[in-house]
Amino acid sequence: MKFLNKNAYIQTAIYGYSFCKAARKAFFLILRNVLRISAVAIVSEFVLIIGKLFITIASTTAGYYYLDANLASELNGLWCPLLLIILFAYVTAEMFNEVFGMAIWTILQCFVADEEMFSPSERFAEGDLAETVTKTQKAAKEA
Repeated sequence: MKFLNKNAYIQTAIYGYSFCKAARKAFFLILRNVLRISAVAIVSEFVLIIGKLFITIASTTAGYYYLDANLASELNGLWCPLLLIILFAYVTAEMFNEVFGMAIWTILQCFVADEEMFSPSERFAEGDLAETVTKTQKAAKEA
């Protein structure tokens, strides 16, 4: 349901459709481009997981060094503050990556809609984006 809602909201933002019509349009748009969208979804999910891990680990490491250097004599242990840092860093990373993931899906749907609506000479997506999506599609077909 979350997948359907997210894509319906994107279609509503692009075209201004009602929610139900946007959900139907988004479903069929994804269905027509299932290989391309699944390839980008796998890659983007991997990037988002790496981002969450990196942000959490980097924040915890920085917090550890700060606590150890400045507050080690005042604290009985570093585990409780570090667990709080891990929790807050992960929640923050999750929120930022959710926005980033929504941007990825929005750009992908705009790109696919642009391809379906316009001829190659009239498309808005040019250069690197078109080249990257084409390479991803070729790699997905070969796999």
